[in-house]
Amino acid sequence: LTKSFTLFVIVLFSDLSFTHCGNVLVLPGEYSHWYNMRNIVGELLKRNHSVTVLVSSASPTINFTQQEKFQYLVFDVPLKAHEVHSLSEQLVNIWMQYPRPNMVQIGLQIMDVLGKVREVHQIMCDRMLRNETLISRLTALKFDVLLYDPMIICSDLLANILDLPVVLSLRFSLGFSMERMCGQMPSPPSYVPVPPTEMTDHMCFMERVKNVIVYVVYSFAFRMASMSLDNYYIGKVKLSFIVTQCCG
Repeated sequence: LTKSFTLFVIVLFSDLSFTHCGNVLVLPGEYSHWYNMRNIVGELLKRNHSVTVLVSSASPTINFTQQEKFQYLVFDVPLKAHEVHSLSEQLVNIWMQYPRPNMVQIGLQIMDVLGKVREVHQIMCDRMLRNETLISRLTALKFDVLLYDPMIICSDLLANILDLPVVLSLRFSLGFSMERMCGQMPSPPSYVPVPPTEMTDHMCFMERVKNVIVYVVYSFAFRMASMSLDNYYIGKVKLSFIVTQCCG
């Protein structure tokens, strides 16, 4: 009986596979981007991974004072949550006007708000990347990977500083700009309607023309934003391959 039990235990343990529980740093976006990423965080926790969510003090979405199964690491920024939220409200108000006859005016309004969003992101990036205390603490925590939303424009720079591999979580970007330029996603504008248009893959000639125009405008805006970030940080922070590919 003893020999049979011993043999049973050996066979039982020989069929087990052992896995390494990782230490994951998460840098999420806001609103639906965070809700989408939170599901990923939940699955990581189910698999006994350790998760730390890095969030700014001006986050309009993430309630970092709430008790969670994961850890929050908050860095201060000279902004208020309602100031950040107001920019999203402006974008929503503009999109609610779509489609309207004056598409050029709507496009200019969107570009103006996106410029303000970029300024806010740059403030957050400075308070994160140039915060020596924060960077030292993140380094000391010895993370294995950075899970981030590329809508946070300097996420990959943080990964570069911490020398971490990255995993991206993205719902979609305007005009599929990030997916096309960074992810090499095939998206011919004559056939694939780009967000935030409401067209389908069955487009008439004028709809195709409109889709191409939207495609070009968002491609140009994304390249200019990426190049501006490159010029701002060059010589101060080594750019990762993601930004290099998007700008090149």
